[in-house]
Amino acid sequence: MKHLGILLAASGALALTAGTVHAKTLTMALDRAGTLFNATGSGIAKVASKHSGHRMIVRAFGGPDSYMGQLNDGKYDFSAISSPTAYFNFNGRTKNKKSTKNIRLIQAGGGALRLSFVVYADSDIKTFADLKGKRVTSDFGGHTVINPMVTYALKSAGLGWKDVRGVPVTGALDAPRALGAGRVDATWASLGMPVVREIHAKKKVRYLSFDKSPATLAMLRKNIFPGVRLVTLPPIKPLQRLGIAGKTTLLTFDSYIVTHTKQDPKVIKDVLQALWDNTPELNKAHFSLRGFKHKSAASNLPLVPYHPAAIAFYKEKGIWTAEVDKANSMVK
Repeated sequence: MKHLGILLAASGALALTAGTVHAKTLTMALDRAGTLFNATGSGIAKVASKHSGHRMIVRAFGGPDSYMGQLNDGKYDFSAISSPTAYFNFNGRTKNKKSTKNIRLIQAGGGALRLSFVVYADSDIKTFADLKGKRVTSDFGGHTVINPMVTYALKSAGLGWKDVRGVPVTGALDAPRALGAGRVDATWASLGMPVVREIHAKKKVRYLSFDKSPATLAMLRKNIFPGVRLVTLPPIKPLQRLGIAGKTTLLTFDSYIVTHTKQDPKVIKDVLQALWDNTPELNKAHFSLRGFKHKSAASNLPLVPYHPAAIAFYKEKGIWTAEVDKANSMVK
């Protein structure tokens, strides 16, 4: 009986050790605090840590250009980024010209990120065309993907950088701060961005509306990236509190959770299962996560390839359709 007790205790210790070994500390690389994708990724990390059996910690950087190469090399585990950020980095269209071909998509979310120019509510700038001669945030050194958006948003109104007074900023967070500091007349920003809400609480701001014509959408998709969409929002009270003064058309696109090719398939499955089983909790973590629904997880317009472990997971769930499979096979 004594030997049996020792054997049982040893077996229990081995089982506990096995469970401990399985649990990993994972790193979620994100944009800096105060940006929408920092909030998005932090919400994902919180739900994953709570339900996946792994601990996911957040590490913030000055912008995606600061960490995408390291994520590509497997030095970080996951990131929450916009689909254009994934597209530009995957295809080597960032300033360093280095492609991140090892980046893999594990889940897509509907377009919670909505963008346009922001001005103060009492500004005489009512349309994009009114930006002529005005001070506008430019360059976005830490966010390569932003500059083409701003460039072709201006072009949609027949303007170029020679028509405005560009004020260089580093990234998404610095741009609205420049407006708050009075250094610019208009800035590029996402709807609901915490720093914009802070500015709005002190002095009302207003988002400018895109022209929603088919010609404008075609031009934006051709020149920015293929996944661009335009969405028109009504001036309901919750949106008025964010700076939507009237019916306003904003730029939008999917959000992604990405990893790298060498990621442990079991870890990917654990994370996806945690997010899948706790989707309502994920959606409530931050408004930017409301588009992460089961139906949007396997996109029929992926801009980087899905990881094989994610494909297997979505096949089990019955949402990996022939259309999605064909679209994924075309991403090189």
